[in-house]
Amino acid sequence: MRVEHQNYQHFSHHHLLIPLKLDEGEQIHCKTCETLIFEPFHGCLQCNHYLHDHCINIPRSLEHPSHLSHPLTLIPFPTYSNGFYSCNACGSEGHSFSYSCAHCQFDLHLHCASLQTTLIVDEHPHELKLIFDLNQQTPFNDKNVVFGCDVCGVAVDKRQWVYYCAGCDFGTHLKCVKPPGLRLPVTEAAGSGSSGGAVAGQQSETPGEAANPLKEAVNEMTENQLSLMRLQIQMNRAEMISRLATWNYRP
Repeated sequence: MRVEHQNYQHFSHHHLLIPLKLDEGEQIHCKTCETLIFEPFHGCLQCNHYLHDHCINIPRSLEHPSHLSHPLTLIPFPTYSNGFYSCNACGSEGHSFSYSCAHCQFDLHLHCASLQTTLIVDEHPHELKLIFDLNQQTPFNDKNVVFGCDVCGVAVDKRQWVYYCAGCDFGTHLKCVKPPGLRLPVTEAAGSGSSGGAVAGQQSETPGEAANPLKEAVNEMTENQLSLMRLQIQMNRAEMISRLATWNYRP
């Protein structure tokens, strides 16, 4: 791995990240999106902490239509005592970055948070719509009605997201469709008046670009939310220790 120039301080890591070049045949993964690294990217050689340049600048907060009650915060690690989170979109575990609501224990993989709201698939002639909660859709609001994926045939957990065509009653798991590539939320370019929230399809900042005051305010709010999450982890650990102590001394 070869060092380039222009260091970058990222909130997820205590060391400066430096621009790097891959050696031929080298394979490492991005800590943010957990996919294979491709150039350009930054990293910390001491800690094996690497991020795509486009992942460095994904927004620190996100207003998502699946969770309108609170904005979601970008956090670099699971805040639960078990060391992972369960994605509310697809149901699978996450061990790295997520968009999270600490108030509601609501968590999304980055790629799930950026899924297209409509999609065309080879298996169906009509456009499919992304549904966040099948329990709110007729007839699936009847708990006795089972929804089966029309691609793989396996039953779908109605609490998870699906792509669905209501006119044809055709739907699929998220994992059973192949949306084009990994799409991450991006921030507006500096000086455009962005508050730091995600706006899909807009140009992201480059590493080292000066933050505007609104973005700094959003970053401060995000840091406060992260501090609350860390406090919650400490409280959870203290509660577990207390329970263990009670169990050890139980007569």
